[in-house]
Amino acid sequence: MFFKIASRNVFRNKRRTALSLFVVAFGVSILYLVIGFINESLESTKVSMADLYGSVQIADERVFDKTTRGYSHLIDPETSAQIAGLLDEDERVTGYKEELGFFGLIGNEKGSKIITGSGFVPENDVKDFSEAITDGTAMNIADGCPLNDRLENCQLIIGRRLAASLNVGPGDFINVATTSVTGNFSAASVTITGVFKFNDIDQEGQIGYVALTLAQRILRTDKIEKYVVNIDNLDDSQAFAQDLQGKLDAAGIPLVVKTWQDLNPLYDQVQEFGNYFTSFTLVGVFILAFFGVLEVLTMSFLERTREVGTVRAVGTKRSQVFLTFVIEGFIMGILGGIAGIVLGSVLGVVVNQMGLTWLPPGSIDAVPAVIQLSLSVAGIPFMVALISTFFGTMYPAMKSSRFNIVKALGYV
Repeated sequence: MFFKIASRNVFRNKRRTALSLFVVAFGVSILYLVIGFINESLESTKVSMADLYGSVQIADERVFDKTTRGYSHLIDPETSAQIAGLLDEDERVTGYKEELGFFGLIGNEKGSKIITGSGFVPENDVKDFSEAITDGTAMNIADGCPLNDRLENCQLIIGRRLAASLNVGPGDFINVATTSVTGNFSAASVTITGVFKFNDIDQEGQIGYVALTLAQRILRTDKIEKYVVNIDNLDDSQAFAQDLQGKLDAAGIPLVVKTWQDLNPLYDQVQEFGNYFTSFTLVGVFILAFFGVLEVLTMSFLERTREVGTVRAVGTKRSQVFLTFVIEGFIMGILGGIAGIVLGSVLGVVVNQMGLTWLPPGSIDAVPAVIQLSLSVAGIPFMVALISTFFGTMYPAMKSSRFNIVKALGYV
């Protein structure tokens, strides 16, 4: 009965109700869009970080702390075989690759640059570089760097900015020089087969990839530096890392497992910024809806003072009058929340279809501005609509339910 009476009262003054619902719906739609954009940004950042670092990495702790001296941190073949066995028997692992990094110089008669090189097995199950190639081709497992072939036939792919600074491209020969594990000078002339994009200024300006066999031949070692591992569910990286660390410790392998989130603080920074921005937007929407509903319902309830006096005179309790008014606010919250979600969804679809882009910090290329539209995103804005309208209803409902019956009946 109370719900039926309250629903009739909500639509008694259609213009005033429409104004109140518009205020609530507008705020809810803005919050919905903000949360949708932040969620999508976090998801894309997470995928990018995992694409760059893998789900987890296994290496000497000095590699992660950047305190390596020489090559004492490298993993010998026997230990590498043990790690591979542990990974092969874990059903969560979808792929892994071995890497061997080195620092040196890359150049030709035109000039030289510092290179951060990394050797890996081409066509692995972790990183498909063919998707990142903008010019030329990626390395292939057959021709990356055959052990019985000349070094000139070995392949190298480098970042766009590094290629541009050296004025080289696919098909050009270039020299790579570094210090071997024994401390001797080591160099090789290799062929550039492709230029890749990483959409990261630092990465594209100094990084290059070669076959693992080439890196080992230049450094004159049969060891590797780390394992990069992918698992089936990226969100389980922390739990997987803890399990794998336990297995390594039990096997007496003195290596450390780090997740993609441990290796780069960018995601945590973006998440923290997103949380702060969402909180400020949430407070703003709450205040907007609260005062919008408070003003409209206060006017509405005051206009019905004589009506309140009449129902109180025939025996209706104060609590029943209060409950009726609160239900009115609850109905407005539901309607405003639904209208806001619908409006936000429509605006989100429009934005997604417009193909808008934005330039994240440190990026070279703009990325699409996408709004995530889902029920999980809609949950918080809808609850804000309900809570703000509930509190906006409390004061006028309490005031109206406490009217003196005699004064209320004489109210003009």
